[in-house]
Amino acid sequence: MNQSLDMTTGSPARLLWRFTLPTLAGNLLHQAYSITDSVVVGRYLGETALAAVGCTAPIVMLLAALMIGINVGVGILISQYFGRRDYAGIRRALVNSLYLGLVIAVVLVAAGLLLAEPILRWMGTPEGPLQDAAAYLRINFVTAVCPLFYYLFSSVFRGMGDSRTALCCLVIAALGNVGLDVLFVAVFHWGVAGTAWATALAQALSALFAAVLLWRRYPEVRLRRADLAFDRRMFGRITGLALPIALQSAFNNLSNVVAQSGVNTFGETVMAAYTAASRIGTLALMPVETIASSLSVYAGQNHGAGKLGRIRQGIRAALLLSLGVSAAMAALLLAGGGALARLFLTDPSAGVLAVVQHYLLIAAAPGFLDGVMCIFQQTLRGVDRPNQALAGGLMQLAAKIAAVAAGAWLLHDLDVVWLGWPLSFAAGTVVPFLCCRRYLREAEGQRPLPD
Repeated sequence: MNQSLDMTTGSPARLLWRFTLPTLAGNLLHQAYSITDSVVVGRYLGETALAAVGCTAPIVMLLAALMIGINVGVGILISQYFGRRDYAGIRRALVNSLYLGLVIAVVLVAAGLLLAEPILRWMGTPEGPLQDAAAYLRINFVTAVCPLFYYLFSSVFRGMGDSRTALCCLVIAALGNVGLDVLFVAVFHWGVAGTAWATALAQALSALFAAVLLWRRYPEVRLRRADLAFDRRMFGRITGLALPIALQSAFNNLSNVVAQSGVNTFGETVMAAYTAASRIGTLALMPVETIASSLSVYAGQNHGAGKLGRIRQGIRAALLLSLGVSAAMAALLLAGGGALARLFLTDPSAGVLAVVQHYLLIAAAPGFLDGVMCIFQQTLRGVDRPNQALAGGLMQLAAKIAAVAAGAWLLHDLDVVWLGWPLSFAAGTVVPFLCCRRYLREAEGQRPLPD
């Protein structure tokens, strides 16, 4: 059954909300099965093992960012082709993005096997969690092809406006990861490595399920023999759109690598507290980031259909939605952050809870700033201006690194480290806002729209 959503007609607010809810549920499930790793490790293996998983998180996310960047790029292309009802273009984009992703996956496997432990040492990882962290990281690099297929099919469904099927695939991944985590760690006693294998196998299972659904529900995008040919022009277009997105995601995660390095200077207890706090903070920021990512599909479909005037309406609707959701999440964080931390550690000390509360107050509660930044960046991606969004990402990276460096190595003050998050959100908004304003003026006919 075809469940695609045409965003080129109807109320922008209703369309965004209708598309965002399944996507948000899926993203929350995605975070839930990522959090499962930390919960299982913290409860069954202890604080040092939890620190091992936590200190690899920025590298794992950097790896995922490259895969996501490729597939977000193809998702935007698919949304544009879908706006024009060009199904042959959708098929070519799918195949050639797969070729690009496979090349990158091979490179990442080789690099990860050689560099996993040196990277962790460069980050200042203590000897206690180092070996577990290195094993966990190597497995994530070796199984890089699993998230490649997993994110690819999710982006295809979302590009055609079908966030419900993407949600079904995430449910499979989440349930599989929870079950395999407990099996590998609590029953088979595979330690920290077991959580990495659980995630990879769950993603592979979800990708297989997604491929079957794509074949059954969308006969118009079933691959033909001719579609398998390498298309240099399409490959170049995917690369030109995907690489800036991947680089921006990589920059964001590079800043998290620097942040993790700074946190490591405060010792294992703070590392464990940061692992719990960052997982909670990621969940809190997820709704506004999901609203913004939905806007990229909305903008892409309307850009592809030539309905440029609707994009300003979509931005306004997304900003209002983001304001309401971020206010609710900030209240939840301030009221229940300490209780949420107990999901990760059975008996957290007062010092650990204080670190969690300060992080949530300073880094996560100002979520509306993150939402505004993402809305303007995602709009630029949807209208084929990823390099302008990338410029915002560079400013975001610089602001966060500066604050983390000052807090960790100059002042040795954790609260200054946490300030890196809201400062980076504000810095990352400036260029995308100005570029979006210029695009909208051109699109509405005040000046000729450039080719």
